Amino acid sequence: MLALATGLLAGSGCARRLRLSPAEFERIDTREQAVDALRVYVSKKLVVIYEEDSDDEDYEVNKNITESSEERRLKRIIGKRTPGLVIDKDERNGAPVLWVTYTNDCKDKTCAYGFAQTEDGMFRLIEVGKRDGYKDPKSFYVSEKKPLKPGKLKSLAEKNDVLLWKNKRDKLFTIDVVVKKRNVKKRDTDIIRDEGIK
Repeated sequence: MLALATGLLAGSGCARRLRLSPAEFERIDTREQAVDALRVYVSKKLVVIYEEDSDDEDYEVNKNITESSEERRLKRIIGKRTPGLVIDKDERNGAPVLWVTYTNDCKDKTCAYGFAQTEDGMFRLIEVGKRDGYKDPKSFYVSEKKPLKPGKLKSLAEKNDVLLWKNKRDKLFTIDVVVKKRNVKKRDTDIIRDEGIK
């Protein structure tokens, strides 16, 4: 007599944070509406400072000169757990660029964050979106003490400058696009118990 049993083993772990590779993005991009469903994150906290375009300045003379000004700033923080959405993609100097928004009020790439593919295959921050009524933004790696500046990662032949911070030991740090990925494996097993020969 043959006994047939089916066992199902499903193994699923927590979602891991992985840097988005071009191959993975191409695989997502070929599926209908997959890019709209995908949420992307930054590899490290990004701090962006916007200063108002018009500063109020006062100049008074009364026995001495008093010069005063009021500076208004907007500070945006994008944490490692802040989900973003890829709203556009194009090319810059032959390299793919993903435009990511982290807020519902930004719908086009003028206010979005640009991440270009570098020679090592990662998407790294190259541009921070502008805001009406504010000067060009200043961006920082993790805190306001670490300003991000345009530069090359390894060689002058690289297609695009990326925003990077260099520490005292000349080590370079960038903000990269990260996705969460979960691997789910299922296994079906058919079991036959042999009765042996009598």
